[in-house]
Amino acid sequence: MRHIAFHIVPRLEEITYDAGRHALGDQEALVSGIRQRTGTLLAAHALVASFLGSAAIRAHGLHLFGWLALVALVLGLCAAAVLLGPWPLKFAVDARELYRALFEQARNEAEEETLGWLAAAGYGYQSLREGNATQVHWMAWLSGVLSMLMILQTLAWLVALQVH
Repeated sequence: MRHIAFHIVPRLEEITYDAGRHALGDQEALVSGIRQRTGTLLAAHALVASFLGSAAIRAHGLHLFGWLALVALVLGLCAAAVLLGPWPLKFAVDARELYRALFEQARNEAEEETLGWLAAAGYGYQSLREGNATQVHWMAWLSGVLSMLMILQTLAWLVALQVH
């Protein structure tokens, strides 16, 4: 007769699975945050160009700092377009593929009541995270560049307003 084991303390395999799943979820949240920030910075770029840029051009015409601000604006718009465009990131495991890959292992472990197959699923999530890592790094870097371009554009328009 089979007995059902109840355990309160999570098994290593369960911890491994949860760690892999949560790491991938954290990465997905980071990408979502970068894209939300990009939308905000895109709006800020437009507002700064509209208000400060139009005031500076009306007051003094388009000179060196005005051109610098315009270059920062265009580069910022390009960076935002790249960040908001499609990136080949993967944040989900194909359920059918996962089932096929782990079925034999799970069946073989059923008698011993081990969960190595669950840890293998956690490794799958970790593998997806690692596959996304380089692209997520570049997204974060480009988001920082977009922020710096926003600052550069603002400062350039402010200086252009003061220059006679």
